[in-house]
Amino acid sequence: MNPGIKFNVLAALILVLTVISCSKTDTTPQPDNDTYFPKVKTIIANNCLSCHSSTGEWSGRPVKLDTDSDISALYMAIKKAVADPITITNKRMPQGGSLSESDIDIILKWYNKGGQVTD
Repeated sequence: MNPGIKFNVLAALILVLTVISCSKTDTTPQPDNDTYFPKVKTIIANNCLSCHSSTGEWSGRPVKLDTDSDISALYMAIKKAVADPITITNKRMPQGGSLSESDIDIILKWYNKGGQVTD
């Protein structure tokens, strides 16, 4: 084999190995700095308050979601009602349907951050 070709092959191999070693991706999870509560509040306003408010169809019974503190205090129940499996004691909300996958995802992210008003 020609020495010039050997050099080119060796140089190409070194270049490929260098590129591969430099292109490793960082798999460290990044902190979730998004704020979800304003989105959750909008989801609740659009899908829940017709029944779960003081002026709603059911006058908020058995769950009232009128205020930010109501919503935050009930974050576990909200997550359960929209994302957990349906059981005899866990009905899917909203009644007669389900939230979109993107709305459920927002609620789960908010829940996983602690379900606070200030996330």
